[in-house]
Amino acid sequence: MLGTNVNEFGSGILSIEQRGALDVSFQPVNASKMFLNAEEAAHRLGVTVGWIYERTRRKLIPHRKLGKFIRFTESDLQAISDAAATGSVQ
Repeated sequence: MLGTNVNEFGSGILSIEQRGALDVSFQPVNASKMFLNAEEAAHRLGVTVGWIYERTRRKLIPHRKLGKFIRFTESDLQAISDAAATGSVQ
């Protein structure tokens, strides 16, 4: 069975398979919502909000700036997930 502590996962970032196994309340995305905020994106990706802010600050992950706000589209999240799967996002 999969554990939930960081030591068992190494980096603390969960793979798609691990997130699916842990998140039994996974719900389909509301397609009508155009942008996600950092907290929503972090939840969907299975990472911390700090991880999101650090990578956006360093321009390592795709995102949108709407004034002072950071927002993500579904395609941004897919690109982040794809990059993580290939090991190109740390």
